[in-house]
Amino acid sequence: MILTWTLWRWMKRPLTGHPLYQRIITQAPYIMPWYMGCVLILFSPLLLIPGIVFLSAVYGLRWAVQIASSIANEREAGRYDLLVISPPGTIGIGRIVMSACLHRNESLEQTETGGTWLMRGFFTVVVMLIAASLTPPIIPNDAELLGGVIVMVYLLSMGLAMYIDHLHSIVLAAEVGILVPTFAMRRLDASAAAFIVYLVIQIATFVLTLLVGFSIAPRVLELLQVSDVASAFTLPILRLLIFAGSREVIVRYLWKMLVRETDATPSEVEFIR
Repeated sequence: MILTWTLWRWMKRPLTGHPLYQRIITQAPYIMPWYMGCVLILFSPLLLIPGIVFLSAVYGLRWAVQIASSIANEREAGRYDLLVISPPGTIGIGRIVMSACLHRNESLEQTETGGTWLMRGFFTVVVMLIAASLTPPIIPNDAELLGGVIVMVYLLSMGLAMYIDHLHSIVLAAEVGILVPTFAMRRLDASAAAFIVYLVIQIATFVLTLLVGFSIAPRVLELLQVSDVASAFTLPILRLLIFAGSREVIVRYLWKMLVRETDATPSEVEFIR
């Protein structure tokens, strides 16, 4: 989580004085193209639960497309080559565009309001109750006295998962949005590529967590003859580690690709960090 936290702090400090930042942030609100809305409707059964519980993933999808589209727009307008030879460099210009997209109309700030977190928590409890009715009970029969503690462990792990997802989703959106225009030059191509790449990453991490954390991990603990009580405490922690760890690996891989594809110098990387 060290790299994610570093990039998160980087994103929270926009270069508001740069003319490019001012030009992008004062543009009209971004409207997602109609064809992407059609794709969202098509995938809505897969995105419904993550979209409700982890709202940052939905915001991140929009931001990834918006950032990639804005950078590609600068290229199509013939301004990009001039911008990247300025002191911020290629990755610095990407940061400026990304910051403007995130902070336009206080979009990033809205994802961190108390009301938004309250709504996430409410739907998290609802989903946990639905899951509890469809899966074996999380409290073993011989652990009635520890039932309250086990429930608190599950609630705490879900709360941490929401916060980690919030950080990862926005950092991934920034990385994908800056990286995609390095190989998708046209605005339409960059928007579509960012949409697909971000969507695949989100779905893949959720599926991996469900597969390993909810199917494989319980069987492994059973083969190791771990007691039901110990499994009840261990499983939520394992699932959280799988969820956070898989995303952190992707964040690090995309960051290395971003540094390589933008030919960022050590000084530019240090400036960002």
